[in-house]
Amino acid sequence: MSSPIFIHTQAEFERVVERLNHFPAIAIDTEFDNNHYAYGFTLCLFQVATSDACYLIDPFEVKDLSALWRVIENPAVEKVIHDSGEDFRLLYLHGCSPRNIFDTSVATKLLCFEKIGLASVLGEVLGIESSKKKQQSNWLKRPLSDMQLDYAANDVIYLLELRDKLTERLQQQGRWEWFQQSMAFLENKSYVPKTRNTFLSPKEQRDFSPFDQHILSELYRFRDEQARRFGKPTYQILTDAQVHEILIDPTTLNNWLQLKGVNPRMQTPWAVDQLKQVIHQAKAEGTKRQLLHERVKPSPQEFAEMQQRAARSNALREGTFLPMKRWIEEKYGSLFVPYILSNEVISTLIGGELKLTDIGPSFQQAIIREAASALAIDISAFG
Repeated sequence: MSSPIFIHTQAEFERVVERLNHFPAIAIDTEFDNNHYAYGFTLCLFQVATSDACYLIDPFEVKDLSALWRVIENPAVEKVIHDSGEDFRLLYLHGCSPRNIFDTSVATKLLCFEKIGLASVLGEVLGIESSKKKQQSNWLKRPLSDMQLDYAANDVIYLLELRDKLTERLQQQGRWEWFQQSMAFLENKSYVPKTRNTFLSPKEQRDFSPFDQHILSELYRFRDEQARRFGKPTYQILTDAQVHEILIDPTTLNNWLQLKGVNPRMQTPWAVDQLKQVIHQAKAEGTKRQLLHERVKPSPQEFAEMQQRAARSNALREGTFLPMKRWIEEKYGSLFVPYILSNEVISTLIGGELKLTDIGPSFQQAIIREAASALAIDISAFG
């Protein structure tokens, strides 16, 4: 394969996309920034590889990517990708719903690979050494370095060959149908961002009174507004520690312009005035709503109910799900267990957030039911 081709004009992009439609399969990947160097979830580079070429598409220069999204949604073109989760969440935000996918990461889980990172898998399956040095680099910055471009290209140029090798192994081990079910599940999975009802962490909701929680929430809201305004992640505007310090001791703002470690954008008379206004208005609103100034402690009845829920959860983990995990391990291997009955799945089932019929592809549900049946464990309450 020739050197990667960097696409930075709309005309070049349109010619490439037209070409992509004629391939039965393409490899794809994205580089993005998720509130690390900038505010929000930002697509920074889109990589595509065919059997004979690799394209690195710059979304900052190519403004209209809709033609590419149509290819990604085209069921006649298979899209090969490694570990699709974050990529698909990002594509959803761009209005794109991938179809006909082959996630090599899922294949490695079904094949019980000990290490499932792309670099490790390429080494094990194809004998190729691949560096991950630039994984955490700033993909927003332009121009991208040669090392970054090589890294981005290496994420896709071997995927089609890897797909062939993994397909062969899946078929040999009788797990190809399981893989197909997994891909169908990923296609139909919801990638809608979870609604955030509060800026506060669970710990902050426990540690602060309702009155202070309200003030803290408004300070975080102001921070978020400024982060959006300046295009910077929230932690670069004000750290959590700085927000807590302002909450606990508002007189900190009297010396704010002299403090070290404060973002220059927030170390201005305007910012000080705004922060004081936020606190004043939040206190007035908290007083009007008669929010308590003391931390809310559970009543004896609520505490007893919490203990009962914890006891039920522990009993189900130890008496129901742990024996099932051991049974699955004995039949399918220890590396297969986390993919079928992970601690997260167990917590979801116990908490009633999802039923068994909703947790994954049908073979996963079948194996869980198989384990329960073999151990004479009744899991009908979980759906």
